[in-house]
Amino acid sequence: MVAHEDWSALRAAETARMLAACTRCGACFEACPMIPYAPDARGTDAKAAVIGVLDVLAGGAGDAAARNWISVCTRSGSCNEACPEAVNPMLMLRLAKWQAQEGGVIPRRNAAETMSRVKVFARLSFTEKEQGEWL
Repeated sequence: MVAHEDWSALRAAETARMLAACTRCGACFEACPMIPYAPDARGTDAKAAVIGVLDVLAGGAGDAAARNWISVCTRSGSCNEACPEAVNPMLMLRLAKWQAQEGGVIPRRNAAETMSRVKVFARLSFTEKEQGEWL
């Protein structure tokens, strides 16, 4: 198990590496299958979107497109395959999301609220017996 201090140092080192290695080409944004589901990111210049994510990663607020892209990332990995610099944009977006949540730039997801939605959908498809066993 990694100690908290070690995780913080690792996270800081990885963030610095990404900020230095990323050429801001936008290939990761262009490869992302979630952009059609990110209204604020649709139609955004790919390079500008990456610059916004890197701003969030560095502790800034980014722009609406960057925050929306960060929020909808499902970690498909399509961005990693597209990145010519092997930056690992999937991890970059994940780290940016943590940074944004910690800084209050985007809200943290409420697990209790999310689970209540899951239960509603489950009740629509589960039998009464299954509901008793699973919910």
